[in-house]
Amino acid sequence: MRFLEVQDDGSLVEESDLELGTEKVLIIVNEETKRLWLWKGVNCPIRKKFVGSRALSDLRKNEYGFAYIPQSCDQNDETSEFIIMLEKIGKTDLVSPELLSKVREIRDRQKNINIFNETDIEPSPSMPKPPSPTPDVEESESRLKDRPAQVPQSQLPNHLAKMGAPGNRPMPTILTALESDVVESPKSQTIVEEKPDQTKESFKILRDLGAPSGFYRDLVIIGTKVYTETYDNKFEELDEPPEGIFFSKNHVPRMICEKGIVRSIEFLKPEEGAELSEEDKKISQDINDLIAMFEIEIG
Repeated sequence: MRFLEVQDDGSLVEESDLELGTEKVLIIVNEETKRLWLWKGVNCPIRKKFVGSRALSDLRKNEYGFAYIPQSCDQNDETSEFIIMLEKIGKTDLVSPELLSKVREIRDRQKNINIFNETDIEPSPSMPKPPSPTPDVEESESRLKDRPAQVPQSQLPNHLAKMGAPGNRPMPTILTALESDVVESPKSQTIVEEKPDQTKESFKILRDLGAPSGFYRDLVIIGTKVYTETYDNKFEELDEPPEGIFFSKNHVPRMICEKGIVRSIEFLKPEEGAELSEEDKKISQDINDLIAMFEIEIG
C-alpha cells in the first residue's frame, strides 16, 4: 500500500505512513483491492481538491492502468469501504468513533442477514410433493432449467460479477446499505435529483473556481435548472427553456464532478485567441479518461 501527498503544483510526495490532516490531499493506493483513493481534508482549498483529482487520474493512467478503480472521500465523510480499509491497516483512530461504530453496526447486521439463502425455506406440510420425474424428463430439465449461482463469482468478469450475470445475483454490500440516496418512482425508475443544499455547494464550487482565463460563462446547468452568471458573480435562474435539441459550435463545455456528483455543466464563451492557462490545465482532465473509465466499469 502506498501513501502519496498531493502538493499545490500537482506533484506527489510519497510518505512512509498514513497521516491525515485538515489541509492535506492524499492518494492511497491499495494494490490488494485495486483501488486508488483520493482523500481530502476539510480545510483544503477547492482548487487543491481538483489538482489532486488530476494527479490521481495521471497516476492511474501512467502507472496502474484502468483496472484500478478511483474513489474519493472527504474528511469526516468517509465511506464504509474506506473505513474497512483503515481497519485492515490498523488506522481506525484516524476517523471519528461515531462513524466507525456505525460502519461496524451495519456490517454486523449484514452478516446476520442472508436474503439469498434459498435452502432455509422449508415447504409447507400442506403442499403436495411434486412427482419424481422420469429419467428422460430429468435429463431434459437438467439441460434447460436455470441454475442459480452455478458460475463462481471469481470466474466472472468484474462488471458481470458486480451486476449479476445469468445465474448470479448481485450481492448486497455495506456500502449500498450505508450510502444509498436515490428516490424510486412508481415505475421503478431511479431518479437522482440535486438537493437544495447540493445546489448551494455547486454554486460555491463555481465561485471558488471561477471561469478559466479568457472565457466567460454563458450558461450553467445544475440538476435540471439552467442559469446564467451575472456581472456581480451571482447566478440567475433562467425561465423554463423551450423544447428542442440544441447544438453550439461557439461554446466550450466544461463538466465539474465532485463527491460522485456532476456538480454542473458549463458552456463557456471564449474570447478571441483564448487558451487555458497553466493553472487551469493543472486542474483539468481529459474527457477521454472519463469515457475510458466508464468503458471499464460497464464493459
